[in-house]
Amino acid sequence: MSTSTPKPPENEEIDLGVLFNSIGKGISKLFTAIGSVITFLLNTLLAFAIFIRKRILYYAIACGIGLVLGIAIELTSTPRYRATASVEPHFSSARQLYSNVDYLNDLAAQKDSIQLGTFFDISASDAATIAKLEIKPVITETRLLQEYNAYITEIDSLVATEMTFSDYAAQIDAFDRKAHILTVESSKQDIFGNLLDPLLASVSEVPYFKDQQTTLLENLELSDSITQISIVQTDSLLSLFEEVRLVEANKEYSNGTNLYMSQKADNNTEISLLNRKMTLTDELKTIRTAKLKAKNVVDVIAAFPEIGYLDTSLWKNRKVQGILAGFILLSMFYIILYMDAFITSKNND
Repeated sequence: MSTSTPKPPENEEIDLGVLFNSIGKGISKLFTAIGSVITFLLNTLLAFAIFIRKRILYYAIACGIGLVLGIAIELTSTPRYRATASVEPHFSSARQLYSNVDYLNDLAAQKDSIQLGTFFDISASDAATIAKLEIKPVITETRLLQEYNAYITEIDSLVATEMTFSDYAAQIDAFDRKAHILTVESSKQDIFGNLLDPLLASVSEVPYFKDQQTTLLENLELSDSITQISIVQTDSLLSLFEEVRLVEANKEYSNGTNLYMSQKADNNTEISLLNRKMTLTDELKTIRTAKLKAKNVVDVIAAFPEIGYLDTSLWKNRKVQGILAGFILLSMFYIILYMDAFITSKNND
């Protein structure tokens, strides 16, 4: 009987060779395409640098004019101060808070100092200094990952396999975020301390949210009382088991085996009671934390400071803005000249 190993067909070896050659050519083409893109970008950058180098004097003049104009605007314009506050809305009140901020921002844009002053209970002259109000959610990658993991564990396993982190992040609404940043800009530096309370009250005093708050607090208070009673009852049972154990241990004619079996049963019961007490204690902590959050419709994480600050970031600097404006305007002028020459040459053809 022959024990020789059959050789693979020759056409199979040829097919494998063709496959590897095709893969190699595909990889080679991919790297060639990437190299071509990098070369094109470098050539474009070099051409732009050469273009500017030939006209460096004109660009220097344009940037210098922009710098002078930026300094002039900075000296003549009224400084604008900023202040931020962090808040945490409850009872799905974030949408109302965003709506109120948008309304107030519209009033500030329209210079309606009377309505602004009435809303914030400040003078019309102080209200006229308010230039802008905005609110945005606080989104951190770590927090988003934690929420995604919690969401995945709660939904159906089949749906969870189809829900990627990117899909989850895309479907999250700004109103669903836990914390939000309020920002106010004003030409008066010490106005910010009076703005937060009226804004929060405009949400907290809405009857719908007040009813939700009252109902939740009542339910939490009831749960708190029931949990405390359950803890007291569990402590009483533990004390009773301890007393029974002492009585049985003092019996003079107890059988050793029966005593062992009784102790084993009592230990199991006592462990169950201790576990129940720990569970009830954790529930009580959760309830009291919920009560603390429910005391306000909108919690303040960090209030507005009494004194605002100037935004000294680079892109807000008038000098930098002037230099960039001069550079961009001159570049646009040259682009227009080039396009005009290109169109003229095409027409002549």
